[in-house]
Amino acid sequence: MGRGKSINVYLIDGEATGKIQAKISNWNGIAYKIPRNLLSECKNLEAFNQSGVYFLFGADMVYVGQAEVRKNGKGIHQRILDHENDKYRNCWDEVVIFTRQDNSLGRTDISYLENRFYNKALEAGRFKVLNANEPTVGTVTAEKESELEEYIDQSELVLGVLGYRVFEPRNDFMEEFDNIGNNECGKKFTSIPKLPDDSGGVGDFILQAMRNLEKAGYVFSDEQMEKLLSPLECNKKELFNLQNSGIAFFKEYDPSEDKPHYINGMQRYYTPKKVILKYGRYRVLLTKEWYDKYNHRELFKKWYETLE
Repeated sequence: MGRGKSINVYLIDGEATGKIQAKISNWNGIAYKIPRNLLSECKNLEAFNQSGVYFLFGADMVYVGQAEVRKNGKGIHQRILDHENDKYRNCWDEVVIFTRQDNSLGRTDISYLENRFYNKALEAGRFKVLNANEPTVGTVTAEKESELEEYIDQSELVLGVLGYRVFEPRNDFMEEFDNIGNNECGKKFTSIPKLPDDSGGVGDFILQAMRNLEKAGYVFSDEQMEKLLSPLECNKKELFNLQNSGIAFFKEYDPSEDKPHYINGMQRYYTPKKVILKYGRYRVLLTKEWYDKYNHRELFKKWYETLE
């Protein structure tokens, strides 16, 4: 039987869904779990300006990275921000970073850790590992290797406490992802689903089509989503011809809102209890303002056919 350990988990914002710091007694390491939408609040946290390793987590995927302090004094935080513009920008919604409280992780250290974390995650098969190439492993002495392996063991415990069993084997994983047609986020995706039967109400038809698209693993680009979240764009006659100036095709879901599906005291989106759609890092509500008299059914079909 293993010995007990004391892990200190500090809710920085006083909320389980906010920023979290985690440490183990008598361990020099420190970890932070940060929702993507709160990353901007971390630029002044000391640990985020240090060298370290990080994990980007999304739906069934992980990206393992490392960062050292740059000439401008910026470290992990800036490296993570770089991912806002790369090909995986729509794939992750949370990041976990690891560094040391005394900022003593050197270039060789973080290269070794990145390589080992990458390979351990790949071998476990619980998450799809998005790194295009195996990270280069640094050359370390036997003493340093032993020290870093201990760091890895402790990090694995912390990751588990933070809700990510990324190194725990899952035997059925490869069957789930062994598919030629995967999108850039690693989710199975072969083609745009066919539109459902449209003999019923226009609202039910559009809702079912969007649910099918979600199930297929479709990921909207930031440019696509920006338009779908814009009332100005969605009100245009050539797009959806929505009739309310404050309503868009989608509304980003905010669980802190008392009634996120209401606009100006009126329900304009499907209730979150029944409909929250997820496409990549976006969690959205779908408007229920659909009417055949405004040609919404045909306009939706025309838009759907443009999806790639």
